[in-house]
Amino acid sequence: RDGITEISQRYSDDQKKEIALRIMKAQEEERRRVAREVHDGPAQSLANIVLRLEIVEKLLKLDCNKVIEELQDLKCLVRENLKDIRRIIFDFRPINLDHQGLVDAIRNYIMNYQRTYGISCQILIEGQDKQLSPSIKVALFRLVQAGLTNVAKHAESPKVDLNLMFLEGKVVGKIIDYGKGFDPKEVLENPGEHFGLVGIRERVEMFSGKFFLNSAKGKGTVFEFELPYCK
Repeated sequence: RDGITEISQRYSDDQKKEIALRIMKAQEEERRRVAREVHDGPAQSLANIVLRLEIVEKLLKLDCNKVIEELQDLKCLVRENLKDIRRIIFDFRPINLDHQGLVDAIRNYIMNYQRTYGISCQILIEGQDKQLSPSIKVALFRLVQAGLTNVAKHAESPKVDLNLMFLEGKVVGKIIDYGKGFDPKEVLENPGEHFGLVGIRERVEMFSGKFFLNSAKGKGTVFEFELPYCK
């Protein structure tokens, strides 16, 4: 009876993982759809608004200083919104993940990350990602993205290191920051504003991976994970 119960429980756990994996794949497809819609709609419209405002500004330069001032402010605002929308597009679905591969997508994201947050990011990659399944590639990119975003939001660190090692049968990732640190047990049990860390751990476990977290107040944080190549 105990053996049957154990097999049944294992089967139930496998079912849960499979369902969760399908949900994640559906979410990724939805992100792709939203990214395309935003790119083809609001982003292009805002770019057109900036162009038209520049024309209006030239027409009014001779006699309407106040109007020009207002238009200039509006133009700056629209440009900032355009940057925000482009960042949203990038975060939803890295277009170059489809066309240039995982490593190039991560490098491109890091360049954008450094410009956006002013945090220096050193990246070290060992091995090649040729054996990764499409779902693992997406999961790996999202883990890197979530880990770096967590550093930007909470760590107060001037720099961050990202290490990726493509080994036999698995990929090992490590994100190291030099910020204020925290008590890992306290944060994982009562995440509060650090809810992103819980999401990272759940995503790793969903792919039958391993999650490690090492941090102490005032001593920075090391977040490490392992993912199998196929899922």
